[in-house]
Parts: sequence; C-alpha cells; structure tokens
Amino acid sequence: MKPRSLYIHIPFCAHLCSYCDFAKVLYEPKWAFSYVEKLIEEAQALPLTPVSTLYIGGGTPSVLDEKTLEGLLSFFAPYLLPGGEFTIEANPENFTLEKAKLFRQYGVNRLSLGVESSQKRLLTLMGRHHDFADAQRAFSLAREVGFDNISLDMIYALPDETIGELNHDIDALLSFHSEHLSTYCLSVNPGTLFYNEKIPEMDQALAAEQYETILRRFRAASYERYEVSNFAQKGRQSRHNLTYWHDETYYGIGLGAAGYIEDIRYSNTRNLQRYLAGKYRAEEEQVSPEEDRKYFFLTNLRLAEGFSLESYEKRFHERFEIRYQDTIKKLVASSLLILTPERVYPTDQGILLLDRILLALY
Repeated sequence: MKPRSLYIHIPFCAHLCSYCDFAKVLYEPKWAFSYVEKLIEEAQALPLTPVSTLYIGGGTPSVLDEKTLEGLLSFFAPYLLPGGEFTIEANPENFTLEKAKLFRQYGVNRLSLGVESSQKRLLTLMGRHHDFADAQRAFSLAREVGFDNISLDMIYALPDETIGELNHDIDALLSFHSEHLSTYCLSVNPGTLFYNEKIPEMDQALAAEQYETILRRFRAASYERYEVSNFAQKGRQSRHNLTYWHDETYYGIGLGAAGYIEDIRYSNTRNLQRYLAGKYRAEEEQVSPEEDRKYFFLTNLRLAEGFSLESYEKRFHERFEIRYQDTIKKLVASSLLILTPERVYPTDQGILLLDRILLALY
C-alpha cells in the first residue's frame, strides 16, 4: 500500500535544549532557505503521492521566517488529501500572529506547542527560552486564528523534580483545556548537554511514580491515554502518529528523517552539509518477515487498544493466539496482557513493563 502519511523535518532551532537528541542545528536564515529547496528536491525524487496526514516537526519549524515558511507550505500543502490532518510544531517564543495566520492559510489544522514545563527552574534546566506566560500567549494566539486542535508537550522525571513540581505542571497543562497532551519521560542520550554534563536519569521507581500520577490526573480530567506518552480528548488522537504506532508505511523527508516505504525502512543523514549537497539517505534496511513482526509488536503494543487479531492474521498469514499460545498464557497470568476474541492489548501494568512483554514475544 502507498504511504498515507508524510513527515517533514525542520532541524533549525533558535537555541539548543539540554535534553534534545533530534537532528538539529542553530538557525541561520541563508541555510534555512537552501534547506527548504533541498526538501523540495528530495520530495520530487520520491514516489510521493497524496497523503491523509502531513506533519512538520523539528527542531523548531516556527523559527523560520515567514517567506521561508510560505515556500515550504506552498509546496507541501497540496499533497494533503481533503479532510486530512496537517500538524506543525511550534515553540512559544517564536510563534507569532503572522505565522499562525500563515499556517491556517495553507491548511494547517493541528498545532503541537512545546510547553515542556510551567516553572522557571525546570525550564532553565532544560535550556528553554520561554516562560509560562509565553506559552499562554501562544495558545491564545492559536485559538484566535481558529486552531481547535492543539497538543501541548510536557517533560517529566527531570533532575531532582519533586511530585509537588510535577503536580504544578499538571495543573498548568490542564488549565489550557487543550485537545491533546503529550508527556515524555526524560531520557539522557549521547550528544546532549545533559549527557555531557553526566546528568543521571531519574530512578526508575520514582519515574514510574511520576508517570502514574500523570495517568491518574489526566484520566480524571477526561483525557484518554491511547499511547504510552499520549493523551487525548475523545476523538482527538493524533492521526499522524497513529500511522507510526499501527506500523503503517510513511514518507520521511529532511535531515535525520526516517521513512518506511513498502518493505524498506530508511533514515536520512544527520549531517547538514551532506544533506545540502543532495546526499540525503544514510541507511536503508529491507525488512525481513521476522523483523516486520518485531516492529509490529514494538509499535502496536504501545497503544492502549493494542491490535486486532484480524489485522495480525491479515498481515502475517497466521493466527497470533495460536503461534504465541504459551507466551500469551504467561503474560495474561502475569496481568501484563489482555486477550479478547477480537483484540490483544496491554494492561496498565503491561504498559509500564512493556519491555517484558516484547522480550517474551521476541
């Protein structure tokens, strides 16, 4: 099947955050203009067809100036099918009314806003350059121009973060009444400032306590957890990200972007000079049937609804409940997995211990 989703990566940032290990570089207007030209060239070299979801992420897409943004949007917006979901990421400090109007002009109908925290200590620790008032202002601007589908990001399990600080951030996020919330546990990865400064990750038990606090409070506020880190009001799940979690095919364009077309998974170079020279691709992997099954479990079992037995049988030409009969019995007995006549999905405990489920299935 042809991919139904397209991801476009904008690596430019006004500053580099302490925790981020995505492909990113400091914003330079002349590089950004050349970069968008190369994005278009890469797209033209792919068998790109219209898609149901389009997602522009980063980096910080909202750091681009309006002329560069218009060049980007005017080329890619026509690839979105009628009724499709078009998301763009933004940071509070460079999200302006003019840019918001430009997004809406080109059909962007979902905004992902990087709030991360409401507290000065934690924002400073992360290297963020906005405060909570900036986030409130950006959210109000988005509503003003007609965005009725907004996602807010939050990072938890930060160095020395207390439950009190966490609850303060939860209160702040819930005060927006946004349609979608994403909460990410801090992981310290090579190449980040936190890693270089030998900042340790939070103890797993404490991080789990923070996660369970988030889960309880978001559920109480009528946000449904539909994936490990993502919560939504009814019917407001990210359609684009569900493409990844259902392990469906998608196009990926830009620095460090990944894609999955037919049985080929690929990732692009993270070197900006190579990318600007037109040397886009870094790695390609032809996925074997066994690897395909692993990817399927890895993604679908992150979802609260898991996967349907019918979808598994259609894809792999075998019955999940027969091939994994003994493993399923053990996982069900351990209260990690639930099997119904139609679906298999993780319990709340299973989501916390997802690695244990995956190891058993692999």
